[in-house]
Amino acid sequence: MTSGHAAEFLSGGGEMGRRIRAYDWSRHPLGDPETWPQGLRTVVRLMLTTRHPTLIFWGRDFHCLYNDSFAQSLGPEKHPAMLGAQGRPMWQEVWPVVGAELERVFAGKGSSYQADQLVPIQRHGRLEQVYWTYSYSPIDDAGDVGGVLVLCTETTRGVIERRHDALAELADRFRDVEDPDEIAYTAAELLGQRLGASRAGYGTIDTQAETIRIERDWNAPGVRSIAGTLRFRDYGSYVDDLKAGRTVVVSDAEQDPRTRDAAAGLKAMSAQSFVNMPVTEQGGFVAMLFLNHGEARRWSDDELELIRDVAERTRNAVARREAEQALRKNETRLRFLDALGSATAQARDADAVMAVTTRMLGEHLGGSDCAYADMEADEDRFNIRGDWHASDAPSIVGRYSLASFGSFAVVSLRHGHPLVLDDTSQLGEDGAAAFRAIGSAATICMPFLKEGRLTALMAIHNATPRRWTADELGLLREVTERSWAHIERVRAEAALRESESRLRLSVEGARIGTWDWDLRTMIGSWSERTAEIMGVASGENVTVELRYRLIHPDDREWVRETFARAIAAGKDIATEYRVVRPDGGLRWIASRGQVTRDDQGAAVRIIGTVRDVTQRREAQEALKALNETLEHQIAERTAERDRMWRLSGDLFLVIGRRWEIRAVNPAVTGLLGYTPEEVIGERFVRFFHPDEFENVVLAIRTTATATLRDFVGRLRAKDGSWRRFAWTAAPGEGEAYVIGRDVTEEVERRAELERAQDALRQSQKMESLGQLTGGVAHDFNNLLTPIIGSLDLLRRSRTATERELRLIGAALESSERARILVQRLLAFARRQPLRPGPVDLAALINGMSDLIASTSGPQIKFGVNLAENLPAALADSNQIEMAILNLAVNARDAMPNGGRLTLSANPEQLAAGHRSELPPGQYVRLCVADTGAGMNAETMARAVEPFFSTKGIGKGTGLGLSMVHGLISQLGGAMLLSSKPGLGTMVELYLPLAEGVVTAEDARAIPCIGDAAGSVLLVDDEAPVRAATGELLRDLGYQVVEAESGREALDYLAQHGVDYLVTDHLMPGMTGSDLVRTVRERHPQVKALIVSGYANLDGISPDLPRLAKPFRQDELAASMVGLG
Repeated sequence: MTSGHAAEFLSGGGEMGRRIRAYDWSRHPLGDPETWPQGLRTVVRLMLTTRHPTLIFWGRDFHCLYNDSFAQSLGPEKHPAMLGAQGRPMWQEVWPVVGAELERVFAGKGSSYQADQLVPIQRHGRLEQVYWTYSYSPIDDAGDVGGVLVLCTETTRGVIERRHDALAELADRFRDVEDPDEIAYTAAELLGQRLGASRAGYGTIDTQAETIRIERDWNAPGVRSIAGTLRFRDYGSYVDDLKAGRTVVVSDAEQDPRTRDAAAGLKAMSAQSFVNMPVTEQGGFVAMLFLNHGEARRWSDDELELIRDVAERTRNAVARREAEQALRKNETRLRFLDALGSATAQARDADAVMAVTTRMLGEHLGGSDCAYADMEADEDRFNIRGDWHASDAPSIVGRYSLASFGSFAVVSLRHGHPLVLDDTSQLGEDGAAAFRAIGSAATICMPFLKEGRLTALMAIHNATPRRWTADELGLLREVTERSWAHIERVRAEAALRESESRLRLSVEGARIGTWDWDLRTMIGSWSERTAEIMGVASGENVTVELRYRLIHPDDREWVRETFARAIAAGKDIATEYRVVRPDGGLRWIASRGQVTRDDQGAAVRIIGTVRDVTQRREAQEALKALNETLEHQIAERTAERDRMWRLSGDLFLVIGRRWEIRAVNPAVTGLLGYTPEEVIGERFVRFFHPDEFENVVLAIRTTATATLRDFVGRLRAKDGSWRRFAWTAAPGEGEAYVIGRDVTEEVERRAELERAQDALRQSQKMESLGQLTGGVAHDFNNLLTPIIGSLDLLRRSRTATERELRLIGAALESSERARILVQRLLAFARRQPLRPGPVDLAALINGMSDLIASTSGPQIKFGVNLAENLPAALADSNQIEMAILNLAVNARDAMPNGGRLTLSANPEQLAAGHRSELPPGQYVRLCVADTGAGMNAETMARAVEPFFSTKGIGKGTGLGLSMVHGLISQLGGAMLLSSKPGLGTMVELYLPLAEGVVTAEDARAIPCIGDAAGSVLLVDDEAPVRAATGELLRDLGYQVVEAESGREALDYLAQHGVDYLVTDHLMPGMTGSDLVRTVRERHPQVKALIVSGYANLDGISPDLPRLAKPFRQDELAASMVGLG
């Protein structure tokens, strides 16, 4: 206990004052307070009278005294045990920091001050990361330092908030940045500005060279950039720390032993103090974030933590963007290779392959010339046989010497290495002139070695120096390898085709079939021609029974004996006999065969040929008969031909050598409207459509030597119309005989069928998307209901701070946006709950005009064109207003440089077959038209797909047109979209007419929170939704009983009475509608409300009050009031 006199300077001070006065100092090294030195007494008096957190360390044992304000920052581990205790054991967890500061002051080095320093302390059972701003000042004791006065403030919350703000700002800045170098600069700029540095930057590391590559750095005004490649050892000896993943912090380059020798250079480049924060991946030093300051500076723990967080997030963002870029590059490469493969697939020779390859590769890489060459035997001279060159570059086709391009080119290419030159002038006298002569300032030349010899080259040239990338080198290597492999394959295939063609022509020219007979198995095989002659399927196994069955009955025995004698004698077979085909046709065949024997001399196989000689045999017979009946046959056949010529419904023509029509049958009049006299003598091609002229000329030339089938072309009728014909033509003696069949209606029917199939596929696609989005919206509604309800309650809480209210408001705003997004999904899916009724579109549009005009901006001229006496449309006024706003915003975004936006409405009578495919009748047509950028056909085809947008990332949800399309369809109307690039877009909405008249909506009174009364039975199978809804009802003043199923609710009502029933609609076992009907039958006094997160409310009777999820508290209150 202290004496009364001593207590005078210890008076006051709250709890700690009382504890100090009550402390038994007589047994303490400090002794009775009455004996304390005057300096200590003065500082203790100051400590007890100030509200600032204050701590005193006295003596070399650092005995502790502190006030109430400081006690609030201590946990039970230190307070109140620290009073009078020695400092080291009480602050052992941070003694390296605290002890160092105390020793510095006791050493007479004066006061110290630190801001936002990390000093972790043990409190509340754990080591907490606590930030402090503090000062250490000496306390005088007879001219010496007797103790240390510590004034401090805990700044943890501020430090964390500032760091979170900085990281949030960094994330916002990263969001729209695609380039990795720009991401690095963005991070450097933020850190440099926030920490007041002279310079900040981010670079990638080459650990072997011990260098950093800085593409771009941020610099304060007046500070020069150091972008480029820098060697770490030019600026100190700390690179090994960085390689080990340790942050290098230098407060003063002149004092730090690692940088003392380079201090002058560092100071000259505004880096007397700096932080180098390494970024490691898989244990490797890959990047570094650095900050420089022009003067000596102590970097706080808070600053270092922020730099570390920014470094990690920057590396992640850079890596993510680099991965995305690599993926896009790979996709581009694969698309190019796929396109190249498709383009060269049909090439039949090496020149065709390389012509396509050099053109596509040169255009893809943006070079000035792309060429290929064949090496001569001396591996020096080479011929550039073909090249692609840009419009402003010359062709380099010609003969060259490899040696003239320099020794480096010779050695590289002959050893199979690519020649890669970013600047050919660097070759100097050794080859630069040769490259200059062909206009090449940069090149990649790829060699092709075959059996160790240089046989070909392929190169890309650029007219100016160019830094070739690894991707470009890799692409050229892959294209070269593919091209040469393709050429080898094409050459081999060409040789094979040539060989096969010669053999086929020989066999086909003679119309010869082949056969093979195994005498051991008595099974044979026939070629396609032989099978055709015999009238059987190709590839069928030939058995003895099949051969015997096909031979004419009168020839079977002698043919068998002929073959048997030849086999026995080992002689060749040559005979002619008749066969009867399965279709009954009779054929004469000439068969020849050669017997093959094994090593023992036994006949094992016969290989032979067969020719159809039926025509020769028949000709011999006919020649004899012809001599007897020649005149009769001529007359009969002439009459038959004339009948066909006159009566055929197809078009018959005879075409002369100069393509003139020599004869035409009467069908020309019925088919085209001409008389035969009007077309005879005219050139046949004059009647064909101009677009088909070249194909027609080629077809007519073909008929001079070969039969032409299934050629389709259009002829101009006499009335100017075009009719489509399928043509067959055959050559004659100096003439061509042509038959044309009118297929116009057939082609039109086929086109109509294809259009119908396309429409069906599109309808099925949109229906599938609608089902998907409707289901997603249902799940989101159930998720949003407890979120919005809970936020609504929190917003009304009287205990919430201003910051918490701001956060709650932001969350509510985001939830509302989510609800709107769900509504759009429902609108597209045609499952949105609507309140259709008569809507005065003229009044609605006039009421929105000012809003649309102000939203569109002054550069867009806005106009309204409404028909007089516009009838009421059947619509949901709120939803149709949202649709108009969506279309107006789309139109505005399509006219960034200004234009005209027109909103019009008029009644329209639709007839059957209207392009909207609506039933005939009266509709209201609402049109939104703009003069903006317009859309191409591909974009229009996808315009109403959900989440499809052309506005770019972050500039649209892609649900606007989907919502409008779904809404109008749900109302029984249709949306039509018309657009042309550069001319604008027009959206037409056709709405059915309403039967009733437009009435004003009554404003429904919403009760004040807490004013309602009554008991409510709340039923919902989802606990979060039930809990949130229950709290909303209780906050409105209702007494709430909860049940999780319809059965549980009925059991409760059997024992208790309630005023209201609020139930979910879709629940297992019993739906909300079934529950309400049952309750009305058993308890008619109970008023019921159905709430549902499912969009389709068709299953709910219209007479039942209902409320769609998610809802706000005021909407719930209004629905409850509406129950009466």
